[in-house]
Amino acid sequence: MNSVKVLFSSIDNFIPNQDPPADPPADEASAELSQIYEDNEGENEAESRDLSESESPDPHNPSASDVSSVHKLGEEDESLNPHYSLHVLFQLLLRLPHLVVIKPLAFFWRLLLHPFSLILKSVDFDYAYHVDVQEKMDLIKHENILSNSIKSPTASSKYILPPPQRLFPLVRNPGKARRRKTLILDLDETLIHSLSKGSPRSLSGHDSNIIEIKLNSVATLYHVHRRPYCDYFLKEISKWFDLHIFTASVREYADPIIDWLENEAASDEKIFKKRYYRNDCTYRNGVGYIKDLTKFFPVEDLKNVIILDNSPVSYALNEDNGVMIEGWINDQNDKDLLNLLPMLHSLSLCIDVRFILGLRQGEKVFESYR
Repeated sequence: MNSVKVLFSSIDNFIPNQDPPADPPADEASAELSQIYEDNEGENEAESRDLSESESPDPHNPSASDVSSVHKLGEEDESLNPHYSLHVLFQLLLRLPHLVVIKPLAFFWRLLLHPFSLILKSVDFDYAYHVDVQEKMDLIKHENILSNSIKSPTASSKYILPPPQRLFPLVRNPGKARRRKTLILDLDETLIHSLSKGSPRSLSGHDSNIIEIKLNSVATLYHVHRRPYCDYFLKEISKWFDLHIFTASVREYADPIIDWLENEAASDEKIFKKRYYRNDCTYRNGVGYIKDLTKFFPVEDLKNVIILDNSPVSYALNEDNGVMIEGWINDQNDKDLLNLLPMLHSLSLCIDVRFILGLRQGEKVFESYR
């Protein structure tokens, strides 16, 4: 009842009565009405105060009634929306192909391409590494050129090695004839071994011959034995080198033996281009006869000269041109001449034989002929 009164009173406040006031009531009636109006005003103020307190709760301390009312409203909204379940089902159907088809295919595709990606990364890394190394080398070369061109050699710059020289020529025209190198051969204990006839150590064999040698008008017979594979060795190396023979024996002894070797190896031509004898050697007291190559070849031509000897003393003045071979006496199973053929063939192709043969001295050989 009081709420109805409040409603009417609020309406009266917003819409004032436009009718002319009626005749004033009597004193008692007006007093009673004013008393009722005041009571209603007091009740309305109390109800409005309670209502405002209930509508503005503490946001930090929500009451249980508020929470339950929110849940009830949510349930009512869901129950009032009949299309909610259909909407959820439609969303699942839309995402089903992505989950069932697209994601598995993408996974297998990445699994298939993973090895290729690793290969590409390694290739990129190798290329970047080589580029970085090349840039550093170019920078070092540039700094070395600048330091050598504008500064005097110091203790550190003296040991900067120049670009290495090629050991074997770069053949641009294989058909073009190149200069042949010279191979100098020793005679005794290198190609042959000889004994005077009647010597208790004289040998006999199918690869030997008796040669008459005249010394001071006195003829002497010698058993001369060729080293195993001597003929084959001479035929092969004559294809690669100009052959010379250099012996510390006298001419009267050496010539008949050399003639016999040439006739056995090649009957139609001379194998040895030149012959050198004892009188061409350099004699040193306490040492013996030394074969000095500079007496017959200019120094600049020694890069094309090789001497094969069983005595290192013989080429002591030209160590970087010498090839050592074991002296031979009577071993019929010896294969030293045969084993030397690969190395001699390689030496016939190199630019400077001293760079190869001088490796016995280490790096000094490159400093000597720079």
